[in-house]
Amino acid sequence: MEDPCEVCREYLVEPVLVLHPYTVVKCLRCGFIYVIPRPGLPDLESIYEESYFTGQGPYGYKPGENYLYDDTRLGIFVERIATIERYRKPPGFMVDVGCANGFSLRAARDRGWECIGIDISEFAVNFARERYGLNVIRGTLRQVALGDASVDVLTMWDFIEHVPSPREECMEANRIVKPGGILALSTPDADAPNPSPESCDPAKAAFWQADPPEHLQYFNASTISRLLADTGFHVVNLIFFGKGDRREGAMEVYAVKGG
Repeated sequence: MEDPCEVCREYLVEPVLVLHPYTVVKCLRCGFIYVIPRPGLPDLESIYEESYFTGQGPYGYKPGENYLYDDTRLGIFVERIATIERYRKPPGFMVDVGCANGFSLRAARDRGWECIGIDISEFAVNFARERYGLNVIRGTLRQVALGDASVDVLTMWDFIEHVPSPREECMEANRIVKPGGILALSTPDADAPNPSPESCDPAKAAFWQADPPEHLQYFNASTISRLLADTGFHVVNLIFFGKGDRREGAMEVYAVKGG
């Protein structure tokens, strides 16, 4: 039997789309959309190589894009840190999981945060260390094994949709974030309309966002709020992005740990 729904823990699903060897399914109880089967860590590590970030491979950024050197994106992370500081101000300890080349770490460091990054990509970790002098650790959040209640702010920008088990990530977040601390994340909104329906891949007509094995989880406001509540976080701010914004079709979620 496949693992249960990450949000409600039920096993009742209906297929939405088949993209062999993956099937996109929808939970009949809570509406969460996700991919089965789940790839393992070695399979995921093989995706996030240099070509992913430079637009030269089968996954990741489009040809002609180069995420690594695109400092026009830095302003997005400056805005995100400013939003976090509405609820928690520096000094403090901030951890960015899925940090890639370190945009968020750079923005946080400039604001006076002590910060570290975590990523499974060997290439991204080395790039962030060597180019920007950032403190970045290769591995998963669980592998790094930070201390209980040791983190003031944990960020997961464009991360939670990539992992096999968002629930496990949020449970680990609850363990390491201090009571009253912040969990901030961004992810595509599964309810967002297709901004370019005329160019949609016909194979994805049933669900235009389907993109396995890169994206494995598809949240909307309801399902992400429910998962966070179930793992000990209260959503205090939910921001959506529409036409004209670089983040069109995404949402940012800011939550406080209870207790």
